[in-house]
Amino acid sequence: MEKKVEILAYHGWGINADFWNNLASVIPDNIPLKAANRGYFGKPFYPRFDADTKFRVVFTHSYGLHWSNSAVLSKADLLVIFNGFGDFHPSDEKLKSVSEKGLESMIKGFEANSEQVLSKFYKNCFHPSEYKAEIPSELNKELLLEDLKALRSTRFPLIDLDFGSTMVAIDSAEDKILLEPRGENMLEGHYNKKFVKIFENEGHALPFINPKDCWSYLCSIIPIFERYENNR
Repeated sequence: MEKKVEILAYHGWGINADFWNNLASVIPDNIPLKAANRGYFGKPFYPRFDADTKFRVVFTHSYGLHWSNSAVLSKADLLVIFNGFGDFHPSDEKLKSVSEKGLESMIKGFEANSEQVLSKFYKNCFHPSEYKAEIPSELNKELLLEDLKALRSTRFPLIDLDFGSTMVAIDSAEDKILLEPRGENMLEGHYNKKFVKIFENEGHALPFINPKDCWSYLCSIIPIFERYENNR
């Protein structure tokens, strides 16, 4: 192809770089996906774009937007946000109250029994799928708790950053972590090309559970992805 495409991907809270394996498996081999690792379990890894990359793409899932590297984001030609958020708590007052109480319960519970909290989180994260995630044997509990507490006041002002030509927000209608889609509000006020998509009957772990439909949608709106797909 005339352009080299490269994807850097950042997972959400409580999981690791393996979250992106299913999506990577449906992407053409000539589009490398480099998955970052926060270090909740496994060694931390922060990838960079190759110098000769012509079309730079960043995927983020949930909290991944908040710990991704701002220098990397500033170089991106395309930012795809899966079930992301600026403020963790919803704007709706009733949902906000539920979210705040739930987060405080998680923080308190994590300090007492981290495995129990993670087990419940995984169930909600992968809902409505019946996928069962195993609790890793070695956890960086300090980092997990630090990031969990950061959700109390975390804020990511997308409007303050320049992400190049295109931004895509993909949300799930059955998200039990965020309680309501955030994509439209997150991208409001941006003048670059933008797309917002809500997947019905899907949950928070959308790109892991339904990678084929995620990639098919991206190919339908991003011409360079479609060209690579057609040249498999």
